[in-house]
Amino acid sequence: MRSKRILIIEDDPILGDLLLEALQDGEAYEAFHVLSGEMALSILQTDAPALILLDYHLPRMNGLELADWLRNREEYAHIPILLMSADVPPEASGKKHLRTLQKPFELETLLQSVAELLVSGAKDDPGAEKAFS
Repeated sequence: MRSKRILIIEDDPILGDLLLEALQDGEAYEAFHVLSGEMALSILQTDAPALILLDYHLPRMNGLELADWLRNREEYAHIPILLMSADVPPEASGKKHLRTLQKPFELETLLQSVAELLVSGAKDDPGAEKAFS
């Protein structure tokens, strides 16, 4: 079975590397890390992940702006997003395919959220049966 691809968008390189290591610890996930929303948009042009881990405080484009941009594009609208922040904005609650995670968080909490979002995201992805069978 193919491992699920996760895009980490985190401008703190140390935290990004820690998340990368934690997610790639087993063979269930293939993760890649970028430092900005602009870098993420570049990657998304050629590769659609099964899940996005998204920091809220990013340079030039915050995480919620990027999440809204993705939601308004049909090819990305189904991808679940985990928005991570020490101060999650109130407008983040109630958005479809968007879950929030308060920083600092326990690694186990992150991994549980990732697993849950991948299951729920696969159900909503019109191409999931082809991609994961």
